[in-house]
Amino acid sequence: MKATLQEKPSLTGDYLTTRDTSTAPDLPNPFEHESEYDTAIDDAENPFDPKDLEGVVITVDSDSGSEKSPGLLRKILLSPQMGVGVVVALACLYTLTRPCVIGECREIHQARSLAQQSQNTIETVPTARAPGLARQELVGAIALLETIPWWSPHHLEARMLLRDYQHEQQNLTSVVTALTMAGVAAQMSQNPPHPLDDWQKMQQLWEDAIAQLQKVPPESIIYPFAETRLTQYRANLATVRGRLSLEREAQQTLERAKNTAQVARARQGVARHAESWQSVYDTWQSATNILASIPPGTMAHQEAQLLLVRYQSSLEDSRDRKTIEQVGLEAYNRAVNNADQARIFEQREAWNEASRAWGRAVSFANNVPQSSSYYLEMQSLIPGYNQAWQQVQAQVQIESRLEKARGDLSRTCAGNPKICNYGISRDLITVRLTSEYVQQIKNSAISGDRAGNPQPRSQARNHVNTLIVALESISDNARIPLQVYMPDGQKIGTHFPSM
Repeated sequence: MKATLQEKPSLTGDYLTTRDTSTAPDLPNPFEHESEYDTAIDDAENPFDPKDLEGVVITVDSDSGSEKSPGLLRKILLSPQMGVGVVVALACLYTLTRPCVIGECREIHQARSLAQQSQNTIETVPTARAPGLARQELVGAIALLETIPWWSPHHLEARMLLRDYQHEQQNLTSVVTALTMAGVAAQMSQNPPHPLDDWQKMQQLWEDAIAQLQKVPPESIIYPFAETRLTQYRANLATVRGRLSLEREAQQTLERAKNTAQVARARQGVARHAESWQSVYDTWQSATNILASIPPGTMAHQEAQLLLVRYQSSLEDSRDRKTIEQVGLEAYNRAVNNADQARIFEQREAWNEASRAWGRAVSFANNVPQSSSYYLEMQSLIPGYNQAWQQVQAQVQIESRLEKARGDLSRTCAGNPKICNYGISRDLITVRLTSEYVQQIKNSAISGDRAGNPQPRSQARNHVNTLIVALESISDNARIPLQVYMPDGQKIGTHFPSM
């Protein structure tokens, strides 16, 4: 067969054409809408490679009809005109072999089938895996629709389905994302209690999951599933917020207890007397009460239980120290008060009362606990208390002897007629015989003498001697000197007691 090239290639418009005046019609440009759909085929998509023709021998009949001319044919086949023609032919072939260009569009049917399977999965699969499985099926449908080229007669239908399926894929993706977040949040919430930061993370996860579900429009096939989960997630969010609030309040309460304990330690460091230890005890009591108010089921409660053991120990120590200081303060105050009373009794020379008061003062002073802050101060007062008590006891003994001497003198001077009158002080006992007694003694002696009877005089002398012995005995017992006077005031005798 003889091939004749009538014209050289010419550039017209946006594409290159080769015209054969004998048989070749004008070829349409397959890329005239390239700029609109942005579907240009690059070198990698061109199935034609000029090197594939190397080594191929083409035979063309000459004028004689018998001689082969491979070199000439190669030149013809490798000429620019032939190359462009082949490219155009192959491009047309590629265009016609794309999906849904000729005949029935199987891809659309398959995509619709996958979309229906996606909907069936959502409606029939009861578990949380349904949205993920449905999305995979819808992704397959989208992939099929994306293979249909713009020049296909089914392109418009494919584009409409693709738009709907992509929107539904976004809805399914939102639900899958929400399920993933919810799964992480649910896993984190296992085995409470949890730290405050973890509850905050869980809250954020539930909020984000709810936000994802809220993106699903009512017309979506996954909307009923999303609404059901939305109700559950809102309830879970409310629970987490409650636990977060509880944990936050518990942490704040724990910090308040720690701060109160710090104050207790500071006060304990400078506490000395009962009043200050009472303040320490009250502060520790407040710290333990705050810890006890932390609700169980929180991280703060676990730490609070550990701190409570330590705080209870400090509370008991401060209570013991407070008790010691109170005992010391009470003993100290009673010792001082009794000492003050004793001094008042001394001023009144009420020696018995003073002695009893000094005795109580010494007793209370010795009862001040050694571990009390009042102990050293009390020890400095005890020697003075003892000395004062001894001095008062000596006065009591003197007063006792005086009292006894008064009684003895009262009985000795009594009689009919009365024998004597007396006066007594700490330094001297004075006895004055009555004139009636002296006169009776004289009369008795004179009567006996007149009667020649010596016995009345002897009896009178013996009575006087007995009186003198009694008075001297009283003086000795009282350890007070004695002076005896006649009724006229004449001193008739002095006696100094033997020590």
